[in-house]
Amino acid sequence: MQTAQRGDRVQVHYVKHFEDGSVVSSRDKGPLELTVGIHHPRLPGLGSALVGMSAGARTTLRVPPERAYGARDPSRIHTWARKRFPKGQTLPVGKWVRFLSGKGRRRLIRILEVRGGMVVVDTNHRWAGQAMKLQVVLIGIQRWNGTPE
Repeated sequence: MQTAQRGDRVQVHYVKHFEDGSVVSSRDKGPLELTVGIHHPRLPGLGSALVGMSAGARTTLRVPPERAYGARDPSRIHTWARKRFPKGQTLPVGKWVRFLSGKGRRRLIRILEVRGGMVVVDTNHRWAGQAMKLQVVLIGIQRWNGTPE
């Protein structure tokens, strides 16, 4: 039975559990394809954990915050003018809202406080500072030569 090795392309399904109770899964989508041994932004911490696994195998990893989405960074708390947000946009304190930067980039930010013409926002990643439990099922393996296992 063939097992996954560094550099192999594999397909996986995953479920991510966070300390705040959030759960993200690939089950309602097709499998995610990635290269074994290479960092993947949607599955931080997976790295080399697939090495030696065969198709159909499962693994569960506990990923500390620094290897998942990073530690919370207090320098990413900002006070912005209310006029940076669209007129009439609701800014619910404690909630995550979509924000379009001046460069046209969409971001998810958390509203911490609204006072007069100022808004205090948290621009850390939603799951920064949280450990993650990552459950992965290896669906298939493709060798370097591109043949499926």
